[in-house]
Amino acid sequence: MAFMAKEIIKNKGLKALIIVCLVSFVFGEIIRLPIFGIEVKLLDFSVALAFGFWLIYLFLNKKISKALYPPILIFSAYCLFTLLINLRFLDLSQSIISFSYLLRWVAYASIFSIVSNFDQKFKDKIKTSIIFVGAVIVTIGYIQFIFYQNLRNLFYLGWDEHLYRMFSVFLDPNFAGAFFVLYLLFLLDQLFKNFKDRMKLLLFSFLSIATLLAILLTYSRSAFIMLIIGIATFLILKRKPVYIFGLVFLFVILTFFLPKAYDTEGTNFLRTVSSEARLDSARLAFTIFKENPIFGVGFNAYKYARQRYGSTISETSHADATTDNSFLFVLATTGVIGLAAYIFMWFKLLKENKNSALILSSSIALFAGSLFVNSLFYSFIMYWMWIILGLRENNEQT
Repeated sequence: MAFMAKEIIKNKGLKALIIVCLVSFVFGEIIRLPIFGIEVKLLDFSVALAFGFWLIYLFLNKKISKALYPPILIFSAYCLFTLLINLRFLDLSQSIISFSYLLRWVAYASIFSIVSNFDQKFKDKIKTSIIFVGAVIVTIGYIQFIFYQNLRNLFYLGWDEHLYRMFSVFLDPNFAGAFFVLYLLFLLDQLFKNFKDRMKLLLFSFLSIATLLAILLTYSRSAFIMLIIGIATFLILKRKPVYIFGLVFLFVILTFFLPKAYDTEGTNFLRTVSSEARLDSARLAFTIFKENPIFGVGFNAYKYARQRYGSTISETSHADATTDNSFLFVLATTGVIGLAAYIFMWFKLLKENKNSALILSSSIALFAGSLFVNSLFYSFIMYWMWIILGLRENNEQT
Protein backbone atom coordinates (compact mmCIF):
# COMPACT_ATOMS: atom_id res chain seq x y z
CA MET A 1 0.00 0.00 0.00
CA ALA A 2 2.80 2.39 0.97
CA PHE A 3 4.68 1.45 -2.22
CA MET A 4 1.66 2.27 -4.39
CA ALA A 5 1.15 5.57 -2.57
CA LYS A 6 4.71 6.76 -3.06
CA GLU A 7 4.71 5.74 -6.73
CA ILE A 8 1.48 7.67 -7.30
CA ILE A 9 2.93 10.72 -5.56
CA LYS A 10 6.14 10.59 -7.58
CA ASN A 11 4.84 9.58 -11.00
CA LYS A 12 1.54 11.43 -10.91
CA GLY A 13 1.52 14.06 -8.18
CA LEU A 14 5.03 15.51 -8.39
CA LYS A 15 5.21 15.37 -12.18
CA ALA A 16 1.84 17.10 -12.50
CA LEU A 17 2.84 19.76 -9.97
CA ILE A 18 6.10 20.56 -11.77
CA ILE A 19 4.06 21.23 -14.91
CA VAL A 20 1.61 23.30 -12.84
CA CYS A 21 4.59 25.31 -11.60
CA LEU A 22 5.67 25.99 -15.17
CA VAL A 23 2.16 27.14 -16.07
CA SER A 24 2.15 29.37 -12.97
CA PHE A 25 5.47 30.81 -14.12
CA VAL A 26 3.71 32.44 -17.08
CA PHE A 27 1.55 34.57 -14.76
CA GLY A 28 4.63 36.13 -13.18
CA GLU A 29 3.88 38.99 -10.80
CA ILE A 30 0.43 39.58 -12.26
CA ILE A 31 -1.37 37.39 -9.70
CA ARG A 32 -0.35 38.20 -6.12
CA LEU A 33 -2.41 37.30 -3.06
CA PRO A 34 -1.74 39.00 0.30
CA ILE A 35 -1.76 36.33 3.02
CA PHE A 36 -0.92 37.39 6.60
CA GLY A 37 1.20 40.29 5.38
CA ILE A 38 3.01 38.24 2.74
CA GLU A 39 2.55 38.70 -1.00
CA VAL A 40 2.12 35.16 -2.35
CA LYS A 41 2.49 34.65 -6.09
CA LEU A 42 0.84 31.84 -8.03
CA LEU A 43 4.27 30.26 -8.53
CA ASP A 44 4.91 30.39 -4.76
CA PHE A 45 1.68 28.52 -4.14
CA SER A 46 2.46 25.87 -6.78
CA VAL A 47 6.00 25.33 -5.49
CA ALA A 48 4.66 25.03 -1.93
CA LEU A 49 2.31 22.24 -3.08
CA ALA A 50 5.17 20.44 -4.83
CA PHE A 51 7.29 20.81 -1.69
CA GLY A 52 4.50 19.33 0.44
CA PHE A 53 4.09 16.35 -1.89
CA TRP A 54 7.86 15.86 -1.92
CA LEU A 55 7.98 15.73 1.90
CA ILE A 56 5.21 13.11 1.92
CA TYR A 57 7.09 11.09 -0.71
CA LEU A 58 10.30 11.23 1.35
CA PHE A 59 8.44 10.12 4.47
CA LEU A 60 6.90 7.14 2.67
CA ASN A 61 10.17 6.30 0.95
CA LYS A 62 12.10 6.45 4.23
CA LYS A 63 15.20 7.76 2.46
CA ILE A 64 15.15 11.32 3.69
CA SER A 65 18.88 11.56 4.39
CA LYS A 66 19.78 10.44 0.86
CA ALA A 67 17.37 12.87 -0.79
CA LEU A 68 18.70 15.96 0.96
CA TYR A 69 21.60 17.74 -0.74
CA PRO A 70 24.08 18.47 2.11
CA PRO A 71 25.25 21.96 0.99
CA ILE A 72 21.62 23.12 0.66
CA LEU A 73 20.82 21.61 4.05
CA ILE A 74 23.82 23.32 5.67
CA PHE A 75 22.91 26.75 4.31
CA SER A 76 19.23 26.32 5.22
CA ALA A 77 20.06 25.21 8.76
CA TYR A 78 22.41 28.12 9.31
CA CYS A 79 19.82 30.58 7.98
CA LEU A 80 17.36 29.21 10.53
CA PHE A 81 19.98 29.53 13.25
CA THR A 82 20.63 33.21 12.41
CA LEU A 83 16.91 33.87 12.50
CA LEU A 84 16.55 32.23 15.92
CA ILE A 85 19.52 34.20 17.25
CA ASN A 86 17.85 37.46 16.20
CA LEU A 87 14.32 36.72 17.40
CA ARG A 88 14.80 39.14 20.30
CA PHE A 89 14.76 42.01 17.80
CA LEU A 90 11.55 40.84 16.10
CA ASP A 91 7.95 40.77 17.20
CA LEU A 92 5.76 37.71 16.55
CA SER A 93 4.45 38.94 13.20
CA GLN A 94 7.92 39.85 11.94
CA SER A 95 9.30 36.50 13.09
CA ILE A 96 6.57 34.57 11.25
CA ILE A 97 7.07 36.57 8.05
CA SER A 98 10.86 36.14 8.14
CA PHE A 99 10.53 32.39 8.79
CA SER A 100 8.01 32.05 5.95
CA TYR A 101 10.52 33.52 3.51
CA LEU A 102 13.15 31.04 4.68
CA LEU A 103 10.62 28.24 4.21
CA ARG A 104 9.93 29.59 0.73
CA TRP A 105 13.64 29.44 -0.15
CA VAL A 106 13.80 25.83 1.05
CA ALA A 107 10.68 24.97 -0.97
CA TYR A 108 12.23 26.39 -4.14
CA ALA A 109 15.50 24.56 -3.46
CA SER A 110 13.54 21.30 -3.19
CA ILE A 111 12.76 21.63 -6.92
CA PHE A 112 16.37 20.59 -7.53
CA SER A 113 15.90 17.26 -5.72
CA ILE A 114 12.43 16.68 -7.16
CA VAL A 115 13.47 17.13 -10.79
CA SER A 116 16.76 15.24 -10.30
CA ASN A 117 14.82 12.07 -9.47
CA PHE A 118 12.62 12.11 -12.56
CA ASP A 119 13.29 9.73 -15.43
CA GLN A 120 15.01 11.14 -18.52
CA LYS A 121 11.85 10.89 -20.62
CA PHE A 122 9.98 13.24 -18.31
CA LYS A 123 13.00 15.54 -18.07
CA ASP A 124 12.81 15.90 -21.85
CA LYS A 125 9.15 16.88 -21.51
CA ILE A 126 10.15 19.52 -18.96
CA LYS A 127 12.71 20.92 -21.40
CA THR A 128 10.05 21.20 -24.10
CA SER A 129 7.71 22.89 -21.62
CA ILE A 130 10.46 25.34 -20.63
CA ILE A 131 10.97 26.36 -24.25
CA PHE A 132 7.23 26.98 -24.65
CA VAL A 133 6.90 28.90 -21.36
CA GLY A 134 9.85 31.13 -22.22
CA ALA A 135 8.43 31.83 -25.68
CA VAL A 136 5.07 32.81 -24.17
CA ILE A 137 6.73 35.21 -21.70
CA VAL A 138 8.81 36.82 -24.46
CA THR A 139 5.68 37.17 -26.61
CA ILE A 140 3.78 38.78 -23.73
CA GLY A 141 6.75 41.12 -23.37
CA TYR A 142 6.37 42.37 -26.94
CA ILE A 143 2.62 42.79 -26.52
CA GLN A 144 3.22 44.75 -23.30
CA PHE A 145 5.91 46.91 -24.92
CA ILE A 146 3.51 47.93 -27.70
CA PHE A 147 0.23 48.32 -25.83
CA TYR A 148 1.12 48.80 -22.14
CA GLN A 149 4.18 51.01 -22.05
CA ASN A 150 4.32 51.95 -18.37
CA LEU A 151 3.11 50.97 -14.91
CA ARG A 152 1.79 54.35 -13.79
CA ASN A 153 -1.60 52.86 -12.95
CA LEU A 154 0.11 50.43 -10.52
CA PHE A 155 2.34 53.02 -8.89
CA TYR A 156 0.11 53.05 -5.81
CA LEU A 157 0.85 49.34 -5.33
CA GLY A 158 4.58 49.98 -5.08
CA TRP A 159 5.62 49.36 -8.69
CA ASP A 160 7.94 51.78 -10.46
CA GLU A 161 6.68 53.35 -13.68
CA HIS A 162 9.31 51.80 -16.02
CA LEU A 163 8.34 54.07 -18.89
CA TYR A 164 8.77 52.62 -22.40
CA ARG A 165 10.67 49.54 -21.26
CA MET A 166 9.84 45.86 -21.66
CA PHE A 167 8.96 44.24 -18.33
CA SER A 168 6.62 41.45 -19.47
CA VAL A 169 4.91 39.45 -16.69
CA PHE A 170 7.56 40.41 -14.11
CA LEU A 171 6.55 44.10 -13.99
CA ASP A 172 10.24 44.97 -13.68
CA PRO A 173 12.64 45.32 -16.64
CA ASN A 174 15.69 44.26 -14.63
CA PHE A 175 14.21 40.93 -13.57
CA ALA A 176 12.65 40.49 -17.01
CA GLY A 177 16.06 41.08 -18.57
CA ALA A 178 17.70 38.58 -16.22
CA PHE A 179 15.15 35.93 -17.14
CA PHE A 180 15.49 36.66 -20.87
CA VAL A 181 19.28 36.16 -20.64
CA LEU A 182 18.87 32.80 -18.89
CA TYR A 183 16.25 31.77 -21.43
CA LEU A 184 18.52 32.82 -24.31
CA LEU A 185 21.35 30.68 -22.92
CA PHE A 186 18.96 27.73 -22.69
CA LEU A 187 17.93 28.29 -26.33
CA LEU A 188 21.56 28.49 -27.46
CA ASP A 189 22.28 25.23 -25.65
CA GLN A 190 19.37 23.58 -27.46
CA LEU A 191 20.49 25.12 -30.75
CA PHE A 192 23.96 23.60 -30.44
CA LYS A 193 22.50 20.21 -29.52
CA ASN A 194 20.10 20.22 -32.49
CA PHE A 195 22.37 21.84 -35.06
CA LYS A 196 21.74 19.10 -37.64
CA ASP A 197 17.95 19.24 -37.29
CA ARG A 198 16.91 21.96 -39.74
CA MET A 199 13.44 22.60 -38.28
CA LYS A 200 14.71 22.83 -34.71
CA LEU A 201 17.63 24.95 -35.85
CA LEU A 202 15.25 27.46 -37.45
CA LEU A 203 12.94 27.45 -34.43
CA PHE A 204 15.71 28.01 -31.87
CA SER A 205 17.38 30.62 -34.08
CA PHE A 206 14.13 32.59 -34.38
CA LEU A 207 13.42 32.37 -30.64
CA SER A 208 17.02 33.36 -29.85
CA ILE A 209 16.85 36.49 -32.01
CA ALA A 210 13.45 37.45 -30.57
CA THR A 211 14.79 36.97 -27.03
CA LEU A 212 17.95 38.97 -27.76
CA LEU A 213 15.85 41.90 -28.98
CA ALA A 214 13.64 41.56 -25.90
CA ILE A 215 16.72 41.89 -23.68
CA LEU A 216 17.66 45.12 -25.45
CA LEU A 217 14.15 46.52 -25.03
CA THR A 218 14.36 46.16 -21.26
CA TYR A 219 17.08 48.86 -21.30
CA SER A 220 18.45 47.04 -18.26
CA ARG A 221 22.19 47.55 -17.89
CA SER A 222 22.49 44.65 -15.44
CA ALA A 223 20.84 42.41 -18.06
CA PHE A 224 23.28 43.67 -20.70
CA ILE A 225 26.19 42.74 -18.43
CA MET A 226 24.63 39.32 -17.85
CA LEU A 227 24.17 38.90 -21.60
CA ILE A 228 27.77 39.65 -22.52
CA ILE A 229 29.29 37.59 -19.70
CA GLY A 230 26.83 34.71 -20.13
CA ILE A 231 27.22 34.33 -23.89
CA ALA A 232 31.00 34.80 -23.75
CA THR A 233 31.27 32.07 -21.10
CA PHE A 234 28.93 29.77 -23.02
CA LEU A 235 30.85 30.12 -26.30
CA ILE A 236 34.22 29.66 -24.61
CA LEU A 237 32.99 26.47 -22.95
CA LYS A 238 31.60 25.33 -26.31
CA ARG A 239 35.03 26.06 -27.83
CA LYS A 240 33.55 28.66 -30.17
CA PRO A 241 35.26 31.85 -28.89
CA VAL A 242 35.48 33.35 -32.37
CA TYR A 243 31.70 33.86 -32.32
CA ILE A 244 32.01 36.20 -29.34
CA PHE A 245 33.27 39.10 -31.45
CA GLY A 246 30.43 38.71 -33.92
CA LEU A 247 27.79 38.66 -31.21
CA VAL A 248 29.30 41.67 -29.41
CA PHE A 249 29.34 43.54 -32.72
CA LEU A 250 25.70 42.58 -33.33
CA PHE A 251 24.79 43.70 -29.80
CA VAL A 252 26.44 47.11 -30.27
CA ILE A 253 24.80 47.64 -33.66
CA LEU A 254 21.35 46.70 -32.37
CA THR A 255 21.59 49.19 -29.48
CA PHE A 256 21.78 51.99 -32.05
CA PHE A 257 18.45 50.90 -33.51
CA LEU A 258 16.57 50.81 -30.23
CA PRO A 259 13.44 53.02 -30.19
CA LYS A 260 14.44 56.59 -29.38
CA ALA A 261 11.05 58.23 -29.70
CA TYR A 262 10.85 58.56 -25.92
CA ASP A 263 13.80 59.95 -23.98
CA THR A 264 13.31 59.04 -20.31
CA GLU A 265 15.55 58.34 -17.34
CA GLY A 266 14.85 54.62 -17.68
CA THR A 267 15.87 54.42 -21.34
CA ASN A 268 19.03 56.48 -20.86
CA PHE A 269 22.00 54.10 -20.70
CA LEU A 270 23.99 56.79 -18.85
CA ARG A 271 21.35 57.30 -16.17
CA THR A 272 22.71 57.97 -12.69
CA VAL A 273 19.65 57.90 -10.41
CA SER A 274 19.44 54.10 -10.26
CA SER A 275 23.23 53.82 -9.90
CA GLU A 276 23.23 56.16 -6.91
CA ALA A 277 20.31 54.25 -5.37
CA ARG A 278 22.24 50.98 -5.69
CA LEU A 279 25.30 52.52 -4.07
CA ASP A 280 23.17 53.78 -1.17
CA SER A 281 21.64 50.30 -0.87
CA ALA A 282 25.09 48.71 -0.78
CA ARG A 283 26.36 51.17 1.84
CA LEU A 284 23.42 50.44 4.14
CA ALA A 285 23.85 46.67 3.72
CA PHE A 286 27.55 46.92 4.52
CA THR A 287 26.84 49.09 7.56
CA ILE A 288 24.37 46.50 8.85
CA PHE A 289 26.93 43.75 8.22
CA LYS A 290 29.67 45.60 10.12
CA GLU A 291 27.39 45.79 13.14
CA ASN A 292 26.42 42.10 12.81
CA PRO A 293 29.41 40.35 11.19
CA ILE A 294 29.00 36.81 12.54
CA PHE A 295 25.29 35.99 12.59
CA GLY A 296 23.86 38.86 10.55
CA VAL A 297 20.39 40.20 11.34
CA GLY A 298 18.59 36.95 10.53
CA PHE A 299 17.75 35.51 7.13
CA ASN A 300 15.15 37.67 5.39
CA ALA A 301 14.74 39.90 8.44
CA TYR A 302 16.58 42.62 6.51
CA LYS A 303 13.54 44.86 6.19
CA TYR A 304 13.16 45.10 9.96
CA ALA A 305 16.90 45.68 10.41
CA ARG A 306 16.64 48.63 8.03
CA GLN A 307 14.01 50.14 10.28
CA ARG A 308 16.30 49.77 13.30
CA TYR A 309 19.03 51.58 11.40
CA GLY A 310 16.76 54.51 10.61
CA SER A 311 15.95 53.70 6.99
CA THR A 312 12.54 54.74 5.72
CA ILE A 313 10.35 51.76 4.82
CA SER A 314 7.43 51.92 2.42
CA GLU A 315 4.54 49.57 3.13
CA THR A 316 3.88 49.13 -0.60
CA SER A 317 7.43 48.99 -1.97
CA HIS A 318 8.63 45.70 -3.46
CA ALA A 319 12.31 46.50 -2.79
CA ASP A 320 12.50 47.48 0.88
CA ALA A 321 12.74 43.88 2.13
CA THR A 322 16.14 43.38 0.53
CA THR A 323 19.23 45.05 -0.87
CA ASP A 324 20.16 45.19 -4.55
CA ASN A 325 23.31 43.06 -4.23
CA SER A 326 22.47 39.40 -3.58
CA PHE A 327 25.79 38.64 -1.91
CA LEU A 328 25.55 41.66 0.38
CA PHE A 329 22.03 40.49 1.22
CA VAL A 330 23.39 37.12 2.39
CA LEU A 331 26.26 38.83 4.21
CA ALA A 332 24.00 41.28 6.06
CA THR A 333 21.38 38.69 7.02
CA THR A 334 23.55 35.65 7.83
CA GLY A 335 27.05 37.07 8.39
CA VAL A 336 30.36 35.79 7.08
CA ILE A 337 29.59 32.18 8.00
CA GLY A 338 26.30 32.30 6.11
CA LEU A 339 27.98 33.79 3.05
CA ALA A 340 30.67 31.09 3.21
CA ALA A 341 27.96 28.40 3.39
CA TYR A 342 26.11 29.96 0.45
CA ILE A 343 29.26 30.19 -1.69
CA PHE A 344 30.16 26.60 -0.74
CA MET A 345 26.71 25.45 -1.88
CA TRP A 346 27.18 27.03 -5.29
CA PHE A 347 30.76 25.78 -5.53
CA LYS A 348 29.60 22.19 -5.01
CA LEU A 349 26.73 22.58 -7.49
CA LEU A 350 28.99 23.99 -10.19
CA LYS A 351 31.75 21.49 -9.51
CA GLU A 352 29.28 18.65 -10.07
CA ASN A 353 28.20 20.29 -13.34
CA LYS A 354 31.62 21.34 -14.62
CA ASN A 355 30.89 19.77 -18.03
CA SER A 356 27.65 21.70 -18.55
CA ALA A 357 28.15 24.87 -20.58
CA LEU A 358 24.52 25.82 -19.91
CA ILE A 359 24.71 25.58 -16.12
CA LEU A 360 28.13 27.22 -15.82
CA SER A 361 27.34 30.12 -18.16
CA SER A 362 23.89 30.67 -16.61
CA SER A 363 25.33 30.69 -13.09
CA ILE A 364 28.23 33.01 -13.91
CA ALA A 365 25.91 35.40 -15.75
CA LEU A 366 23.50 35.33 -12.81
CA PHE A 367 26.29 36.02 -10.31
CA ALA A 368 27.31 39.06 -12.34
CA GLY A 369 23.76 40.37 -12.59
CA SER A 370 23.16 39.75 -8.89
CA LEU A 371 25.78 42.36 -8.03
CA PHE A 372 23.26 44.97 -9.19
CA VAL A 373 19.84 43.34 -8.72
CA ASN A 374 18.92 40.72 -6.10
CA SER A 375 18.24 38.10 -8.76
CA LEU A 376 19.60 35.14 -6.79
CA PHE A 377 16.66 35.37 -4.40
CA TYR A 378 13.99 36.36 -6.91
CA SER A 379 11.45 33.54 -6.94
CA PHE A 380 11.20 33.14 -10.73
CA ILE A 381 14.97 33.10 -11.16
CA MET A 382 15.32 30.64 -8.26
CA TYR A 383 12.79 28.29 -9.84
CA TRP A 384 14.50 28.53 -13.21
CA MET A 385 17.97 27.77 -11.85
CA TRP A 386 16.87 24.91 -9.58
CA ILE A 387 14.94 23.24 -12.38
CA ILE A 388 17.88 23.63 -14.81
CA LEU A 389 20.22 22.14 -12.22
CA GLY A 390 17.76 19.29 -11.64
CA LEU A 391 17.63 18.55 -15.37
CA ARG A 392 21.36 17.96 -15.58
CA GLU A 393 22.47 14.79 -17.27
CA ASN A 394 25.28 13.13 -15.35
CA ASN A 395 28.51 12.22 -17.12
CA GLU A 396 27.38 13.90 -20.30
CA GLN A 397 29.23 16.71 -22.05
CA THR A 398 26.54 19.37 -22.51
